[in-house]
Amino acid sequence: MKQEVIAIDTMVFPTLSETDTALPVYLTSIGHWSNQESIDRPGGYPHFQWLQVLAGAGELRIGDQKMTVRAGQGFCLFPNEQHEYYSTQEPWEIIWMSFRGDLTETLFQQAGITQSGVYSTADHDMIVTHMKNIYAMTQSGRSFLGLECSKLVYMFLLDLMKVILVSSHSVEQNYLKLQPVLHYIEAHYHGLITIKDLAACIDVTPQYLCLLFKKALKMRPMAYVNRERVNRSKELMFRESDIRMHEIAHRVGFDSPSYFSSVFRQLEGLSPEQFKKIHGMR
Repeated sequence: MKQEVIAIDTMVFPTLSETDTALPVYLTSIGHWSNQESIDRPGGYPHFQWLQVLAGAGELRIGDQKMTVRAGQGFCLFPNEQHEYYSTQEPWEIIWMSFRGDLTETLFQQAGITQSGVYSTADHDMIVTHMKNIYAMTQSGRSFLGLECSKLVYMFLLDLMKVILVSSHSVEQNYLKLQPVLHYIEAHYHGLITIKDLAACIDVTPQYLCLLFKKALKMRPMAYVNRERVNRSKELMFRESDIRMHEIAHRVGFDSPSYFSSVFRQLEGLSPEQFKKIHGMR
């Protein structure tokens, strides 16, 4: 569902039940300013806020730090932190929303947002569309409105994690760059795979490959290889229920059954034999 934000200035504060405020992420307000006025909050604002600039430019002050905010960028404000923002090029058009919930800060951290500040995104239009859809939901009259808005805010935060630009690259850009490596792992998981083999797929050094994996997937390349091998081993158990564990280990690229069992237990929290048992496989 897509609906344009209405042209005039508007603010919405959804009525929240105790059920809504117990959700891990929930919307507390959303609005649109055709020309944002100056805001000075010595005590900050009690909720997390995301403000996306549609036109014009302004400045954001966090403590002693001053940052320029232009069209296509967003700025995040953490709760109860002194801040000030004002326009430097009018009209400074902004769509904004505030939200709370125990999961909010964790999702921001996943996106590389660890403090209040200005952030660029690889897909400004997608972020704006999310915010417009959330606004439209507040006007829909739907039952369980707090729950419906919560789902949309959660989707917004997940997509923010993909497109936020941190150190000149978004998670999505890094992930796309890794696609040839991931395809190589899928095709060669059963054999010997080295860091050099993986780095050669995209013509980078092993050190840079590790950096890409850390930024995009929060893990090391060989840890990803082991996850692929363990997943393939589970598929084998389902397809060939009478296959022995030492053969499974060999067919998915592990040097020894004991190492296979150790990695499987580390990733799944139970042994391969226990995995088979709880899934009704003999």
